[in-house]
Amino acid sequence: MNMSAFDPSSFLDATIDTPTEKRPPIPVGDYTATIGEITVRPWQGKKDPTKSGIAYDIPLTVEIPADVQSALGITTSTLQFKDSIILDLTENGTIDNSPGKNRRLRMYREAADMNKPGDVFSARKLTGVVIKVKISHDIWEGQPIEKVDGVARF
Repeated sequence: MNMSAFDPSSFLDATIDTPTEKRPPIPVGDYTATIGEITVRPWQGKKDPTKSGIAYDIPLTVEIPADVQSALGITTSTLQFKDSIILDLTENGTIDNSPGKNRRLRMYREAADMNKPGDVFSARKLTGVVIKVKISHDIWEGQPIEKVDGVARF
């Protein structure tokens, strides 16, 4: 496709005459995943707009075993997931490393073997690291929704 002559807004008028189908959820369990490029974003509470902070969004490329692909009719060997970490911050606006704070960030650091005394860490260092993820299901409107429930060292 010649991208210089391509008009992305043409998709606004594109017509489709077949339904878009939902993929069946992968089974609850542990999978191998590769961490993609992490992004950071500000957030503000929906129920309480006075609450706000910073979050990391973590893209994960999850490997789907051949038997799961076959059982579910999935034609790809990987699926994309996104996990998010709402950061606990100090009054000065830095990441809070006091005991009990940033539990989810600690889990990722430990999964990547980057949480030892003396380790110099930044979120960007997680990019490309292979970890184990636990996929579970939440139920929303009677349907299972996949989510990353935990991470561990591969």
